[in-house]
Amino acid sequence: MAPSRIRRLPAVVLATVGLLAAGHIGATLVYTGPDTPVKSALQPGLNRYFLGPLDQGWNLFAPGPYSQDEYMLVRACISDIDTCAGGDSAGAEFTPWRNVTAEELEAAEYNIFANRETRQSKVVHGRLWPVANRLSDEQQAMAAGNHIDGEPVFGVDLYAPEASDTFSPSQLNDLRTYQRLEDTAVGLATLLLQEEHGDAVTLVEVRMLREAVPSFEQRHDPPPERSQQWTTIGWRPAAEFDDDVKAAWS
Repeated sequence: MAPSRIRRLPAVVLATVGLLAAGHIGATLVYTGPDTPVKSALQPGLNRYFLGPLDQGWNLFAPGPYSQDEYMLVRACISDIDTCAGGDSAGAEFTPWRNVTAEELEAAEYNIFANRETRQSKVVHGRLWPVANRLSDEQQAMAAGNHIDGEPVFGVDLYAPEASDTFSPSQLNDLRTYQRLEDTAVGLATLLLQEEHGDAVTLVEVRMLREAVPSFEQRHDPPPERSQQWTTIGWRPAAEFDDDVKAAWS
């Protein structure tokens, strides 16, 4: 009996590998294929399978010539939250805008061994910008608004059952992806601003800027003003981190 079982083992392994390969090929065809009702229904699961938790935006083919500078700007309110909610008229104290990407670029200048610490805001910008621009005009306006009381940005908890009744599967997937990236941007802004202002940081605001790079033909006579595009994350409560995270960051 033992030799018979041994002979059956390769067949079981081959069948298992064949089923896994067929499933992967089928998922790839759906993921890369045109938009259909089936793809929309499967999109959240497909994204989890192919992208994982990192939302890595792979560029399979060579991109076009670099034509835009990208910057992440942050600022904080360092009054108590009730005073911050009242704005300038209530005496709220706001920090100046801080261009963290410009700071990163300055730290990396002439440094061929620059590590990930010098590129964090660029990575966040590069991932959030295309996702934010997939939102509808109404959703972009909601994201740019202030949400300081913990209420959902889009009016409903995106992981609650009612979210599936409010949005289509593809819309819900886009909103969840945006929310994860917004939380990442707010978290990075919180850590950067707390370095300077400590626990006084109660609210943070984030702006993403794309600024046109002068064309090659204009390199000797660049325009006095470059065209700009903005994506805004309105005021949000400062992210909360435990002591281990703060210690690792510092």
